[in-house]
Amino acid sequence: MTSNFREKQWKIVTRIPFSSEYFLKLNQGSKLKKNDLFLNEFGTYYLELGSGWGEVAVSLAKDNPNTGFILMEKKPDRLRKTIKDLKENQIQNVKLLSVNFNWFLEEIFEEGIFDEILLNFPDPWPKRRHHKHRTLNPEFLNTVYLLLNKGGKFHFATDYGPYARKGIRLFREDRRFKPISVDYSLYRENFPISHFEQEKREAGSRIYYLDRTKI
Repeated sequence: MTSNFREKQWKIVTRIPFSSEYFLKLNQGSKLKKNDLFLNEFGTYYLELGSGWGEVAVSLAKDNPNTGFILMEKKPDRLRKTIKDLKENQIQNVKLLSVNFNWFLEEIFEEGIFDEILLNFPDPWPKRRHHKHRTLNPEFLNTVYLLLNKGGKFHFATDYGPYARKGIRLFREDRRFKPISVDYSLYRENFPISHFEQEKREAGSRIYYLDRTKI
């Protein structure tokens, strides 16, 4: 990757689509630390990658006021809807990044900053020639490992069986993570359901949940 292309990526990632107090500001070459995220310190910190319309994060933030939530979402319409809901619910423990999280997570956050990371229903890229674009891969797991503190949790969900099976194999080969309970589950109890997940459930899709702990 050329330096010029990287510079273009950073210009995009630091360009906020509209003004809001909920946005975090990024500076190239300076990683975000815990005290950069919120004015007040929280007991735990949670990162959602690709937060969509924000339903999951808004619900979790309301129920967990002592946790600071960082949401990464690149689509402005989804960010606007999330901000609208945050304001209506007077939620102050959420911050947003208008960022394609596949680009350079390690360059944005300090290591060991998060207690939990959530990746819900990323694009499965079903065609074999597109598998290289899947988010869940060994390089991504390296990043998750760096961002989580010891004992931190990673949650992954997909409705595409082959992607789930690939994820299970990846985790079995990576001894830095262990299942929280089982290799995978078809249910996730006491957890908010997004509009996308609800649509998949109503369509009869089988959903796979992979939950791991950093050793």
